[in-house]
Amino acid sequence: MNIGLLISEIEDKEVKKIIIGANQAAKDKGVSLVVIPGKYLISDAGDINAGFEYQYSALFDYAVTSDFDALIIDIERIGSKTTILKKEAFLKKFEGIPVLTLTETDGYKSVNPVNTVKNQFEQLGYEAVSDAVFYAKNQVLPPLEPAQDFTFVNGSEADALRAVLGVSDIFLHKKYADDKLSEAFSQMAANAGISTCGILLYEKNARNTIKYPWTRPEEISVNSAIIDGNDISFKDKGMTLSTDKVISTFAKNPGRSYILGDIYAGEYQLGIMISELTEGVLIDYCFDNIMALVTGACRLSSLEKELQKTTEELYEVQEELARDDSVLDHIGENDYLTGGLNRRGFFARAYDLLKEKFVPGKSALVAYIHMESLKNINSLYGHEEGDRAVKRVAQILEEVFSDGVYGRIRGDEFAVIVVADEEGKAESLREEMSEQNAKLLSERSRYLNHLQYSICEFSHEENLSLREMLKETDENLQRIKGNL
Repeated sequence: MNIGLLISEIEDKEVKKIIIGANQAAKDKGVSLVVIPGKYLISDAGDINAGFEYQYSALFDYAVTSDFDALIIDIERIGSKTTILKKEAFLKKFEGIPVLTLTETDGYKSVNPVNTVKNQFEQLGYEAVSDAVFYAKNQVLPPLEPAQDFTFVNGSEADALRAVLGVSDIFLHKKYADDKLSEAFSQMAANAGISTCGILLYEKNARNTIKYPWTRPEEISVNSAIIDGNDISFKDKGMTLSTDKVISTFAKNPGRSYILGDIYAGEYQLGIMISELTEGVLIDYCFDNIMALVTGACRLSSLEKELQKTTEELYEVQEELARDDSVLDHIGENDYLTGGLNRRGFFARAYDLLKEKFVPGKSALVAYIHMESLKNINSLYGHEEGDRAVKRVAQILEEVFSDGVYGRIRGDEFAVIVVADEEGKAESLREEMSEQNAKLLSERSRYLNHLQYSICEFSHEENLSLREMLKETDENLQRIKGNL
């Protein structure tokens, strides 16, 4: 049985005590407990002092799942900075799941009140989990649990400092091979005595603002994980989990407790971390610091990949400039080599086309074409021969996409956009490109001039920008390349 405990934050002294009691009850009752510290709800107008702290409440969306048999919600603390209506709307998100609130709340069952003074909040946490287990099975509340003795001993701050320093030494100094963040993560978890832990990242960073709250993605990629002490490397880069199944995949051992952490940067959700809850996690600021280091490492890894991609693009531009006698070709809208549009010209004409013709009922067809063999042609036969190959491809695109806008946006890449109203246009363009590609390959030459391409269709109702459509088409092309 999985029980969820939705709290404000673990740096609250009373909340720490509630977690201690809840953790003890999970052991005694033989259930899995997942602590979700989503901090505080804020009003629609926002809290000017909150900064980006509202991002943490994205964790609460992981409680809206059938993986939980019951939820305990500390609505008084979570909603302490917002209105009654906002709190009511928040609780309604969990309809269909047995919910108990820590304090009396109109319309909801609450945990049995605890009157003892000694270990009051620990006892409240223990009572909450005990009540939730009974309520999930019987739909009624049990009698009040007898008072418990809590032997929880928190670790020392020195131990916490050593753990945080160990993590920072590995992550921030990059003491792991390129693209092997999972190795560092495994070492971190092992050093901290954690048997189950995982870093999971969204395929695309999900924008989440006060004005425009996010929608939890359906899937999340497993970057690295340890489950029951076994290092799950997930070498397959396509390994994903349904976000509804994260809890049941990691938090599956009866008698153990787990905690979720939010990985975000500014307005964007990057992913989550889920970890077994050990005594060290409750040392002041230990968990927050580890989450900050994990976030930094994930962000650094992502930025380095973007930097590498940008560097490669700059080298291509530098190479083109070195071969071209007229800088004006790069300042204007025309590509000096093909006579068609360059990157600047393509975007200018494409925006004009969308503004003029992309209306409800019509579709935008976006294509990316990559000359995968151009670098080899340049290397083996010289740039002059490579130029001829580029011109030949431009002729093909001029013929296939005669009613659209095309341009050479990089040395070996072309982009195309067509606005169409007839069904099946995208498929007919794919067939025509396939035929032209076959002809290109069959032409007598010292080399193969082969094209890889992707053509995607977008309706007006999807309300995507040109750059978003191009990005999705480019990503589809990368998937096609990866499957070849």
